[in-house]
Amino acid sequence: MNGPDTGVAAEAAAAPAPRLPAPAVRGETVLARIDRACAWVDGLIARWLPHEFNPLAQAGAAANVALSVAIVSGVALLIWYSPSLTSAYDSLATLGGRSLGGWVRAVHRYSSDLAMLLILLHAARVLFARKFSGARWLPWVTGVGLSALVWFIGWTGYWLVWDQPAQQVAATSMGLLDALPVFGEPLGRLFVADRMVPSLLFFVVFFLHMLLPLAIAVGLALHLLRVSRVRLFPRWPVTVALSVGVALASIVVPAPLDDPAQMAVKASVFTVDAWYLTPLALALRFEHVGLWIALLGTTAAAAAIPWLLGRRRPPVSYQAVVEPARCHACTQCVQDCPFDAVTMVPRADGKRFPSQAQVDSARCVGCGVCAGSCDSEGIVLPWFDTYREETRLAAEIASARAAGGPVWVAFVAGDIDGPLAFLHAARWRERLPDYQVHVVPTASWMRPKFVEHLLRDGIRGVLIVRDARAEAAARDGNRWVLDRLAGERKPAFRVERAGGLAAWRVVDYDPARPAELRRAARAFRSGEEPAVSVSRRRHPLAVATAAGVLAVLVAAATLAPSHLRVENPAPSGPEFVFSFKALGDRGQTGAVDPAAEAAKPVHMRGRSTEKPHRAPVIVRVTIDGVTAERTFRAKGISQDGPALAEWRQPLAPGPRAIAIEIVTGPGASPLRWSGTLNAEPRRLHVVTFEPDAGFRVE
Repeated sequence: MNGPDTGVAAEAAAAPAPRLPAPAVRGETVLARIDRACAWVDGLIARWLPHEFNPLAQAGAAANVALSVAIVSGVALLIWYSPSLTSAYDSLATLGGRSLGGWVRAVHRYSSDLAMLLILLHAARVLFARKFSGARWLPWVTGVGLSALVWFIGWTGYWLVWDQPAQQVAATSMGLLDALPVFGEPLGRLFVADRMVPSLLFFVVFFLHMLLPLAIAVGLALHLLRVSRVRLFPRWPVTVALSVGVALASIVVPAPLDDPAQMAVKASVFTVDAWYLTPLALALRFEHVGLWIALLGTTAAAAAIPWLLGRRRPPVSYQAVVEPARCHACTQCVQDCPFDAVTMVPRADGKRFPSQAQVDSARCVGCGVCAGSCDSEGIVLPWFDTYREETRLAAEIASARAAGGPVWVAFVAGDIDGPLAFLHAARWRERLPDYQVHVVPTASWMRPKFVEHLLRDGIRGVLIVRDARAEAAARDGNRWVLDRLAGERKPAFRVERAGGLAAWRVVDYDPARPAELRRAARAFRSGEEPAVSVSRRRHPLAVATAAGVLAVLVAAATLAPSHLRVENPAPSGPEFVFSFKALGDRGQTGAVDPAAEAAKPVHMRGRSTEKPHRAPVIVRVTIDGVTAERTFRAKGISQDGPALAEWRQPLAPGPRAIAIEIVTGPGASPLRWSGTLNAEPRRLHVVTFEPDAGFRVE
């Protein structure tokens, strides 16, 4: 831009500061403070470990590494694992904890746990960074769906081990399904005795566990649909470190294996993986309807966060807009946009350029990166218009310099503190006392042309403070300001237009080391360091030590919740279970009405049109001379199916005389069984009845 004339400068100097857009989310202040605390932790780690080596700062991409390791190790585990109800447990039990097969199993389990840890960490960071509202609702909702999918895959995986925790998983799953009015026959009654467990269902679970990971790829495609320059995996050092860390942890701590599943035995304690089996704690204490409410309610509430916490804002109040008359079809804004929100469309105003930029309101988050990429001011933020704000800032800087103020200028990226940066500009002036400090939307909003203008008009140096967090509002767009000023990206900084000066510097703000910013600012003023920022070199031993400490912490956070030994809250006393399927007698049809019979078609005469039904089944259970009676209606809409149910009753330990009587209808001869069961603690004493097989003690 050319220097403003006196009238424009005076008017700009007197103009008020830009009016900030309305907050994007409710609770913005609280979330921003937590986000700054997370950034402080990142900065603390960065003292010893470079940002690109820190998996916690790139948890989303790191989770993809863990998922990939889990999938590959799961496929390899099929060399030893037998997907059969009768041999699944034995195929795993024969593997030694530190044998090759045992190691592969541990890698599969721990990488799955690590994936869930990183997924939850990534979700928390995105939540605190307020990157879920407006145009970002789709990544958030698909992320919640992916998290639920990964959890369900893990849930089915623990079923396939078929040990005591798997027994609880299977029983809970069947209870959840029985709580839905879908299946005509209660599935839970199939899991009271080993003989009754359907092997086909076990294979269906195995099939789901193997097939559903393919859906993760579809979910990731939707999750990253509105992001440009997608990076599925972190830098190779993080990928290698995570893979090696899981491999070493799997050798040191073999994967646990409980006793085999026995449906008639109530385990006193069993191992629970908190990352995937937390619902067991609820299922063992509450009814399954309550568990459904908890699971679906939690998932629905998480998916609804963009609408529960997000605020409706008119897109024109914060999103970028195109000034077609100024657009020269350079396509730089399309290349620089971090969210793929800018496209080129055919020209509509008849100018000689073949196309013009267009902003997709469904994708734009208002980061302002595109404004810094446009030399002709053809795309701007409406609340921080490039021409108006550059003119205002230039006038304020000139007025302050004329009044004896600093001749060094600092521009602070507003996304470091979110909307609070504009409100807390005084804090930045305290951090940079020798500079004129101004806040801009993001670091890449700064155009090289504006820096050239300031240097040409007498400013000694321009310092740009950048937000370098992985969860920064502008994502990778924050790096463009350095590339532009270094002449590596268009629009490039040109020294000849800056009066021969290249006195600029880009620094990354580290909230864990605020003094580092002041040191860098002083060094820049004194000319001790080059204009282009370079990453601090760290001794390889320090990097290796920091990486090892971080790996141990991540491993501990992953492994500890996966080896929880919990007590079974189910009553420890013996329990009697009578599971039956009985057919009540068919009901009598009514008398034929001659008039109604004559009105029927010829082929339907002579038959009753009443729906068939069966009589209720009466069951009497006598335990040590005490008799109880219950009535069970036939299943089906017309009550024409069998009566299916379970009768559970606690027993006192020791020999118990038990008699069972089933009455299938009025006048029908009762079906009887009697015997003595030796009631033992923590056991189910099961008697079953089927029409074809009769009574059977399991």
